[in-house]
Amino acid sequence: MSEPIYHNREDALLHRLRAGDERAFDYFFHRFYPLILLFAARFLAHGDTAEEVVQDVFHKAWERRKDFPEVRSLKAFLYISAKNAALNQLSKSRNRSKNQDKYARLGTQVDQPVIEEIIRAEVYSSLSAAISTLPEQCQKIIRLIFEEGEKPAEIAERLNISISTINSQKARGLSLLRERLADKDLDLLMWAIVMSYPISDRFLG
Repeated sequence: MSEPIYHNREDALLHRLRAGDERAFDYFFHRFYPLILLFAARFLAHGDTAEEVVQDVFHKAWERRKDFPEVRSLKAFLYISAKNAALNQLSKSRNRSKNQDKYARLGTQVDQPVIEEIIRAEVYSSLSAAISTLPEQCQKIIRLIFEEGEKPAEIAERLNISISTINSQKARGLSLLRERLADKDLDLLMWAIVMSYPISDRFLG
């Protein structure tokens, strides 16, 4: 009997995963874990809690491995399960008063299509990977601006350099990022910059 024809390597790996191949599972774990962790961390305040949630989600994915006919169905399961598990974790919190503001911020967010959250998580992962290729000082300044939300004056004081240096390094960094990101990510990069959403290095490796 001839082997089925796969369009790409991930399709072949998914076939092996469905058959119980642990090495194929390891591939998808390392492929998606950082993205799912970043996604879950947007709902949960503590990184260790997010890690527990995501590890449990991958355990469930392994148990249900035969349910995923396509890579995108596995991916959707991971994101949806992570969101549901994170919200359940919040609802079980003993001190609900501490989470009231969190629930308020999530009120409209959790009703958005899951695909929007997937795009958000993945663009930040792509952006962080691209930032890591920048020259050392440029990378440090870009991360402080877009990942930690610091203002040029704060960075200048922190690094003991001039604000003009901060601005020139910022311009240089953005120029390099435009060159290094794929065309499909460029608009998302601009959106991320406008949103100025802080990214935590803890969740991006």
